[in-house]
Amino acid sequence: MIEIGDQLPDTDLQLRSYLATGPLLILFFTEANTPLCTQQLCAFRDDFEMIEALNASTIAISTDSLETQEQFGQEHQVPFPLLSDAKLDAAQTFGVVDPVSKRAQRAAFVVDSTGLIQLAIPFYQPNNLDHYQQVFEALGLDI
Repeated sequence: MIEIGDQLPDTDLQLRSYLATGPLLILFFTEANTPLCTQQLCAFRDDFEMIEALNASTIAISTDSLETQEQFGQEHQVPFPLLSDAKLDAAQTFGVVDPVSKRAQRAAFVVDSTGLIQLAIPFYQPNNLDHYQQVFEALGLDI
């Protein structure tokens, strides 16, 4: 399991390529078009301008196909990349595979521009305001 202080691991998704001048928010979600996962991504969509104001980038990852991801992203106007982790390479590397469903569980990680993990929430709950606040604090918002 990835923890605070670890370096961003290498995966098939080449996550380091998404590091910019600021932090990177990595969201794992279980499945497109399910209620809690839709809520998870739409909450960050709704506050995307605030994320950009913090010079941060966002990506979201699930095992859904690229076609499903594209449809889901368009339907919900998701302004950040949705990546397909069909082989669970990234989810396994981050330690967020649900052993029953063989899909990624909802999780959130914040990585600084040097690749250092600043926040790790391996069981992200969209209805938990504390989780949401922790993400924005790790991105640099003074709360």
